[in-house]
Amino acid sequence: MNRLNIDIHNEVYLIPWKEEWAHIFLVEKQNILAALAASEHTAEIRHVGSTSVRGMVAKPIIDIQICPDRGIPLEAIIADLEHIGYKNLGDGGRTGRYFLSRGDKPNETFYVHLCYEDHQVAKDQLTFKWIEGTNPTVRRKYKRLKIMLADAFPDDREMYRELKGLFIESVLSAYRQAAG
Repeated sequence: MNRLNIDIHNEVYLIPWKEEWAHIFLVEKQNILAALAASEHTAEIRHVGSTSVRGMVAKPIIDIQICPDRGIPLEAIIADLEHIGYKNLGDGGRTGRYFLSRGDKPNETFYVHLCYEDHQVAKDQLTFKWIEGTNPTVRRKYKRLKIMLADAFPDDREMYRELKGLFIESVLSAYRQAAG
């Protein structure tokens, strides 16, 4: 497959972790902060997903979590992001969370997960990132699973996401049980 002509939003292909992803995130974070500042909005902005975990394979898409203060309506942040080219794709079946996208090329595509800090999506993203980054066994199993799923479902992004999600939920569930 010619990697220059992939459909980044629908095809599944993984590449090894790249140091440059941290820099790409920081540049985009500054773009987002500037857009929010123009409306006098503030938010926590974090790099999440596999591009944020050293050593993980990932699709070359930067996932960003944006959590504004409770006093700022999520819809106001959506308007700020739309001004810099993001498309609002709705809640994706998760009430209280919005998913936005910008770009369509490897290393130039960003997915935003917009919700408040106490939303389960925000908490789960940060918890899984922490587990993935600190537990070599989980990281190794997740990496193997992602590679296997990408090979099995290169043109079925939904199946890839669903099966990967089952693994993530099992890890989070075991963590909650152990912590609980």
